[in-house]
Amino acid sequence: MRTKFLFIIISIFISFNVKAQLIARSIDSILTTYVKNGQFDGSILIGKGSKVIYAHQYGLANRQFHVPITSTTKFPVASITKLYTAILILKLQEEKKLDINKTIDQYIPDILPESSTKITIKQLLTHTSGLPKEKIAAYKTRFNITEFIEKNIVDTLLTKPGTRYDYNNVNYILLGAIIESVSGKNWRQVLSEKIIQPLSLENTGLIQTDSVINNLAYGYHNYAFGDLPAKPLKNDAFIYMENYATAGAIFTTPEELFKLHLALAENKLLNSTSKKLMYAPEINLGLVDGTPYFVTLGSYYGSRQFKGQTKPIDVIERTGNINGFNTIYIQLPLTKETIIIFCNTDAGDLNTITDELLNILISSH
Repeated sequence: MRTKFLFIIISIFISFNVKAQLIARSIDSILTTYVKNGQFDGSILIGKGSKVIYAHQYGLANRQFHVPITSTTKFPVASITKLYTAILILKLQEEKKLDINKTIDQYIPDILPESSTKITIKQLLTHTSGLPKEKIAAYKTRFNITEFIEKNIVDTLLTKPGTRYDYNNVNYILLGAIIESVSGKNWRQVLSEKIIQPLSLENTGLIQTDSVINNLAYGYHNYAFGDLPAKPLKNDAFIYMENYATAGAIFTTPEELFKLHLALAENKLLNSTSKKLMYAPEINLGLVDGTPYFVTLGSYYGSRQFKGQTKPIDVIERTGNINGFNTIYIQLPLTKETIIIFCNTDAGDLNTITDELLNILISSH
């Protein structure tokens, strides 16, 4: 009887490993094709629960010197930074240092236009402040957060706060000013104390133009976004990426973003109440694949129908792009699967690639 039981366990183990190998081969086949077509250079991690079931790197971090992308290559993650900022805001709320339902002039009264008296922290988090967007010139001169606000945020409301969603980096840069005001520290220090140090993130930090950051990927663009034949890639134009601050200045690796993901899942960064608040649907953006799609605090939530699937699947997702850098972090809450893709070119369509990878995962259930 014991021998039979052992045989069953071994058979299940072998079957699981064979299935995992087939999934990995299918994923690698898809990505290798994109690499050969000049449509992907980057790093990818796929998780199932707390386990990494696939991690691989493709292409070059630096084309001039033919430096390959490795597991420790750091990528600017652009607007995925906003997820970290939302976490910091909610942690400060847990510490009773702010209330996201209060107006922001209560926390940063001296550097804002008068219109701020009508805007709440939550409206910044959900991009419903009504403030106008910044100009591209905001990244041609180096600013700290206070200078950025003074030079690039005008005393104008385009819409009444809370009435209209309008994606805007200005909202999250203002959140950075609030973090600094209520903590009495630079937001880089707050990020380090509340996220980087507790999670031992050795490859996560903030971009500084005048700093040498080891293993940081270079960015390249051709504005193809999946079109073939592939066009020649060009070096990204110079901008002060640190000006994006709490809206887009973080770099990290897929492995370390997955660490953050697990810490959130296990309530190690935020308590269960804050985490529920962070992922709660707030603003209905309309129908996607026939079902409502929502803004949450720092991310997006809804159901999407991916390529090859017959019905929509619940997702939580956060994307980012600056110049040639494109990033995707997507969760399937019901199956506990996660896909993280960092790319340092815009030659490929990451949404299409993600659809194909999700189709493999979902079809394997």
